[in-house]
Amino acid sequence: MKQTYILTSLLCLATLLMPGCTSPIGSGDDPSSSTLAINFGTPQADTRAAVNSSADMGEFSVWGWYGKDGTNSYNVFDNETVSRSGNSWDYTGGTRYWIPGYEYNFYGVYPVKIGSCTADGLITVNNFDCSNFGEDAVDLMTATATGDGNNPQPVAMEFKHLLAKVNIVATVEGGNCTVTSATFSGMAIKGNYNSSAGWTDTTTGSFTNSESKVLNTTGTDLLGDLLLIPQTVTDEFKIKVSYTLDGKEQTPKEITLPTSINQWDAGQSYKYTLTFKGNNIIFTVNVASWGHSTGGIITVE
Repeated sequence: MKQTYILTSLLCLATLLMPGCTSPIGSGDDPSSSTLAINFGTPQADTRAAVNSSADMGEFSVWGWYGKDGTNSYNVFDNETVSRSGNSWDYTGGTRYWIPGYEYNFYGVYPVKIGSCTADGLITVNNFDCSNFGEDAVDLMTATATGDGNNPQPVAMEFKHLLAKVNIVATVEGGNCTVTSATFSGMAIKGNYNSSAGWTDTTTGSFTNSESKVLNTTGTDLLGDLLLIPQTVTDEFKIKVSYTLDGKEQTPKEITLPTSINQWDAGQSYKYTLTFKGNNIIFTVNVASWGHSTGGIITVE
């Protein structure tokens, strides 16, 4: 199940200033008292590195078109930035107004200024880079919404995760264990996305954290959040750990990621747990929505 984050845009009905006027109203027109501007209201549900709610989401980009009979004939938003301002949302480029008799389509991308959108709703993000991790990781989400100039309603922008969230957690059973370095490698970390073809032209990479992590029985995250391109899990995915047990340096171990979970899907969260138990490492994997778990266990000796 994919989670969605609903960002409510208060889109209000506009009536034309002069009877019989047939030209669409653009930004900068002087509205009558019965013409109301498009305003962005307080989010119903909030959408950070890994965005969990809109409280973490300071701004996003929006595109919008309107027309008749299913066509997007006129542009109303063109990669404008919508920003949080207290409990409301403001946008750049001047005030827009609703026009009765027209249907509206809106498209959003988070974070801002990294994508493009065409009048037919094709969203494209090129060269998206997932190589940052932890607090520096960058989430990627898109949203679509519709509106009716004859029946103004609050429009919900439902932002959906385009990435999978992965965490590598370590615990210890008996003794004292410190992980001095952890490297996770083999997966795609860069690529191009469009809303028709999905992800293409991906390249692989790795993540390394050389900060020492003292383990406990509840779990220590070795890398923080990894927000990654959805992809097939293969035996090329490796975790290498250097560590000490009871103060003595141990031979580093490289572990092949189990393929019992063979696919990382957008909007899903995957938790891989390494349990250090003497000279063995027990490897558990769990998957949940971004929760009930499935997975498998392998032992590295």
